[in-house]
Amino acid sequence: MNQNNINLKEYGIYDGISETIITTGTDSPNAAPMGLIRKDDRIQIRLFKGSQTYENVVNEKCLVANVVIDPVVFARSTFTNLCDEEFDTVSVNNRKHPFLKNALSYVIFECSDIRYTKNTLVADVLPLYACINRNVIKAPNRGFNAVLDALIHATRYRVFDDEKYLNMVYELNNTVKKCGGSKEKRAMKILYDYLNIEH
Repeated sequence: MNQNNINLKEYGIYDGISETIITTGTDSPNAAPMGLIRKDDRIQIRLFKGSQTYENVVNEKCLVANVVIDPVVFARSTFTNLCDEEFDTVSVNNRKHPFLKNALSYVIFECSDIRYTKNTLVADVLPLYACINRNVIKAPNRGFNAVLDALIHATRYRVFDDEKYLNMVYELNNTVKKCGGSKEKRAMKILYDYLNIEH
């Protein structure tokens, strides 16, 4: 589907920040959780220098946003590399783009108006192609949302070594224990193992 006909809401991307898993890398696929920032019809991505996603976007000027509701995949892609078997590719404009097989949907974006700062890259992204893999109806789960927040705080704790982020992780884990299902609890175990703290 070309970009003139892509209604991003149909693929799960709304106003605000949509938490997705970004896949990049034509030859060697890479996956990392990231928020797509959407305000009205403008969509942006902010990447931090030093990540593989950053390097791939600099080189390829494209990325794929995967809509995923599996908290374990979010946790694994935050701290480790996903297996090659979890990716597939689609050819658009004579170029292969990696996406996650278990994504509910994915959208291929082209990056434009790229701005560089000392530590970040900010780019506008324009949809080139979109696909729905599965239609799933699922009620919001506070445990899943808590996992997403905990993953963000865990990465900040590793970068800044500030105990306040660790305390936030502990608080969010309480929410996961009360509201989350088995996958949310497994995702938190992956997080705790990564931080090497008692679960």
